[in-house]
Amino acid sequence: MTASSPTSETASGQRDVPFIPMKKHVLTTEPEIIWRHCARIEPGNYPAYSRSAKAYFDHQFKRWVCVVQFDILDDARTKLLARITWYLNLGSGERPRASRRSNYWTAWVKASGRQPKRADRLTPHVFEKRYALVAVADTTKTHAQAAITSEESYSVVREVLTWETGGNQR
Repeated sequence: MTASSPTSETASGQRDVPFIPMKKHVLTTEPEIIWRHCARIEPGNYPAYSRSAKAYFDHQFKRWVCVVQFDILDDARTKLLARITWYLNLGSGERPRASRRSNYWTAWVKASGRQPKRADRLTPHVFEKRYALVAVADTTKTHAQAAITSEESYSVVREVLTWETGGNQR
């Protein structure tokens, strides 16, 4: 290779990495900082529709979590009051796990209407696209377990009281 080419070989025959100048990031305006709004409604029991359910690994808390997204409805089930999340812990191991003493196990049994069979994999899809009566409450602590005021809190689903559609009916 010639000395004028962007890459050249060293005496050992290896290629040098080409130098590519980086552009400087110059902000002409202040950046827009985005955030996600969390709804807050009066604590109590509400009819709800579960839109989706998904298990994922939460890197901040270093644990597996199942999240179920609920549309909280008015008593007539015609008006959307809020969109609120239900969080279920699935452990901090290599893979998600639900023991018989976990809230996930209890919720899965209630949603499916039966005990799991040996071949069942306790999929979170059992919670999806169903109507339920849910207990809504406010958060009381931050992610660092510090107490918060009512102005800082937001609503979460604490429990599904009854599933009104889907599952095995006994």
